[in-house]
Amino acid sequence: MNFNINADLPATPARLWVLFFDIQRVASLIPGCENVQEQSPLETYSAVMKQKIGPFKLEVPTAILVESHVPQQQVRLRANGRDKFTGTTLEVQLLVDLVPLSAGGTRLNVDADMQVAGRLASLGFGVVKKKTEELFAEFERRLRAELETV
Repeated sequence: MNFNINADLPATPARLWVLFFDIQRVASLIPGCENVQEQSPLETYSAVMKQKIGPFKLEVPTAILVESHVPQQQVRLRANGRDKFTGTTLEVQLLVDLVPLSAGGTRLNVDADMQVAGRLASLGFGVVKKKTEELFAEFERRLRAELETV
């Protein structure tokens, strides 16, 4: 499944970069993200993703690898994990671009490719896609609120 998100935000790329790599702050913006740990800065992280999708409650310990980054411009990462109860596996590749806008602010572009296998996949593409879009919308709402407080 591929997802694309584009949002014009009232912050500079530098400010967003600092926020995105303040691991505890950014984790609080991601619905269901818990127990975030930084193993190696700008390289490896772990987290637990908890979600309810259809009849399934997932708790997915996740390993996160920063594959590449250009400070204040782009980060490419891969996350994968497996829910013990349902056997569902998730693999997500994210490409996040921060593009300065001429009028000020930044366009946040997120391209995500998500592979789902196991019992969750049995719900079908439509259900999983809808839930993922809801999660991204909530992340954007929380991000905008966070930007207003600082």
